[in-house]
Amino acid sequence: MRRWVRRLLGRIGLRLLLVNLLVVLVPVAGLEFARLYERQLLGALERDMRHQAVLIRRMLEVGPESPALGSETQQEVLRLAAADTRTRVRVITRDGDVLLDSHRDGAPEGPEPHVPSLLGTPSVAPGSLTNGRYVARAGDFSAQWSDAHDEGWPDLPARAEVARAFTGERASFTRVRERSPEVLLFVAEPVFEERRVVAVVYVVRSTQPVLLELYRIRRGLISVLSVAIVFTVLISLALGWTISRPLSRLSRAARRIARGDRDAPVPIVGSGEIRELSESFATMTRELDGRLRYISDFAADVAHEFKSPLTSIRGAAELLGEGAADDPDARQRFLHNIELDVQRLDRLVSRLLELSRIEASQEPKVSRDLLALVTDVATRASTPDHVVRVDADTGAPITLAVRETDLVTALLNLCDNAVRFSPAGEQVAVRVSADAHEAQIEVRDRGPGVPEAHRARIFDRFFTTDSEDGTGLGLAIASAVALAHGGTLTLRPNDEARPGACFVLTLSRDSVRG
Repeated sequence: MRRWVRRLLGRIGLRLLLVNLLVVLVPVAGLEFARLYERQLLGALERDMRHQAVLIRRMLEVGPESPALGSETQQEVLRLAAADTRTRVRVITRDGDVLLDSHRDGAPEGPEPHVPSLLGTPSVAPGSLTNGRYVARAGDFSAQWSDAHDEGWPDLPARAEVARAFTGERASFTRVRERSPEVLLFVAEPVFEERRVVAVVYVVRSTQPVLLELYRIRRGLISVLSVAIVFTVLISLALGWTISRPLSRLSRAARRIARGDRDAPVPIVGSGEIRELSESFATMTRELDGRLRYISDFAADVAHEFKSPLTSIRGAAELLGEGAADDPDARQRFLHNIELDVQRLDRLVSRLLELSRIEASQEPKVSRDLLALVTDVATRASTPDHVVRVDADTGAPITLAVRETDLVTALLNLCDNAVRFSPAGEQVAVRVSADAHEAQIEVRDRGPGVPEAHRARIFDRFFTTDSEDGTGLGLAIASAVALAHGGTLTLRPNDEARPGACFVLTLSRDSVRG
């Protein structure tokens, strides 16, 4: 069962269900509050009965000018005092005679309503003490206000509260009916005549109206809680399914990728934030895969480029060790070859470090005048045999945010390539243009141009047509700088009317990628 629930909801859905149920079940404490409220109501009801008994006792106390105890006048007073209070008031003598009874002519309001047996019969043994009151269980009796209320109970004078009242003390008593939740409250108040107890005001009241109202409150609360629990479970199941299932699929895909299955498909699932997470995860996976492939290809290219000079150095060293060092000319030739290979390795390492720095650059962008920056680079790249000339579509400053160090490196690479391939005395033309969204820098030389067979690979790492001095990384570095600036580096098609190669560096004016 637990495994099925976890499979259906997942850990997130299960926790969501438990939290929601906890929130819904908090109002269950209201049921306990209802019990506390019931006890408070019964206590307040008893206090009201005591006040009523005291008031009636004061009206009935015998004085010099008072009517005789048990007179019709007092009967009428007693009836009016008990009217609309749902109480029965009797005046009892020591012999047990009932002198006055507010319900002598019947209950003014008829029978009390029936209370459904929700609370159950309290487990109170006859004569036990409950909540500070003496509680006794009586036999079953009719809900009519009649003498049937006394059926199964001791005679009036023998009751504990009545006997105590005849000693001059006020007394209260609580009785529970057999096979019924009804509780009856009794209050006995002594009536004095010249400091002598001559009678007892005996007040009885049923708790049925209070219990009925509490029952209705509890029934309503239980109904609401039941519906809330059902809806909570259904909503939690739905949320658990919509959240947990997509995340589980993403988790499975992540585990497959972590095990080395880079071609594992990443599902685009769910909606809203879950879908955004899926798309972000898929994008991250593609970028990581591309980065891993780049690193793998980069390592293979580096190994290939380093292999030739290292092999040459090792061969020369072996020959020198086998006796070639005895021949001065051979020794000088081999040492010269070793020096050339070391220089090539040094250039390769320097260029690789430069490329790595640019690709991982965190240099902040700064606002610069592009025309002034290009002019400064052209001055640095010019030689006695080659002048780098800068033209612009406008004389106004072209301002954009750039990584200055990286951009200068890219421009120097392009200008140096153009100078190296241009015949002596020829100029290298650099043209700067811009619109609202991008800026372009064209670098054109007067050299032989790029053969069609090489154009597709011209931007690959370590590709070069100059086997003597080139490392094949200059254009790769310039392309990486363009990409970091949200732009591109392209090679214009060959033009018979204008010989030479023309590279176009495009930079975005909107942003620079971090």
